[in-house]
Amino acid sequence: MASNTDLLIRASELYYEEDLSQQEVAKILGISRPAVSRLLNEAREEGIVEITVHSPIRKNAELSRQIRETLGLHDAIVVKGEYSYERAIQRCCEAAVDYAKTILVNGMVIGTAWGIVPRDLCQIFEERRKEFELYNIDVIQMVGCLGAGNPEVDGVEIALRLAKSFGGMYYNIYAPVYVSTQAIYEAMMDEPQIKATLRRANYVDVAFMGVGSFDDSTSLQRAGYLNDNSRNSLISQGAAGHLLARPYDVDGEEMQMENRHVIGAPLESLRHAQWSIGVSAAAFKATAVYSAVKGGYLNVLIVDEALAKALLELADADGLRG
Repeated sequence: MASNTDLLIRASELYYEEDLSQQEVAKILGISRPAVSRLLNEAREEGIVEITVHSPIRKNAELSRQIRETLGLHDAIVVKGEYSYERAIQRCCEAAVDYAKTILVNGMVIGTAWGIVPRDLCQIFEERRKEFELYNIDVIQMVGCLGAGNPEVDGVEIALRLAKSFGGMYYNIYAPVYVSTQAIYEAMMDEPQIKATLRRANYVDVAFMGVGSFDDSTSLQRAGYLNDNSRNSLISQGAAGHLLARPYDVDGEEMQMENRHVIGAPLESLRHAQWSIGVSAAAFKATAVYSAVKGGYLNVLIVDEALAKALLELADADGLRG
């Protein structure tokens, strides 16, 4: 009589190498189909069978599972490997485009903002456009422009290019991110074009977001909206990160800024999206990303291993894992 190991090997050979069905394997081995299923599971557990998924982006499946379950997300993808910050962002954006292929359908509406994550996503979508058999996907610029002199990272250019990739309409906010007075804010928000775009921003199906932090390289400071004093003041008040140019604290509660009125969609709009996808990398982003998840602004994370491990450390400190 064959040993159990021999039986595991033979069942695996028939099923994986000869491409027989479990019912056909059962007939050859003289056992039931459920017994074949149990043998195949045991063969994987014993390492007799190793299943490799050949993906252009290597992912850490265990960390992905831990992040998804611990943070209560719809989904999470952790990109495997150690990279510089810029390269890690690129790899996470490549994984985000792969993920988009599983959720996008014709007629959807995508919301985005500005920064290096939307820029990289835009470029990858353009390069891989032929992989998407999609059309009529509209793109909404959800917050005003940085106006920092680089159109590649600004919202107007990104929305236009993404809409062109998907054969849809684009809706822009031709206004700065912030205005300094309540009167200007009310006048801008009452402009028909801005009002119409922001109305649409409340009902996007998919939001792709980079997550801002208040380190010394924040895009808001590079664009001149913050200086060292104002940035440090926000940090001292408990600011953890920013989305849609709106700062929030460690609990995900939005914080108000003096003389800074946001021309853009509210943070609440990200909670309305079916998929609100945060793409980020590096351990220094952990507090910003973790707090955004606590606020309910992101329900999918695509991150690198360094950030994933730092997020789990924060979750442990919060007692989210036993």
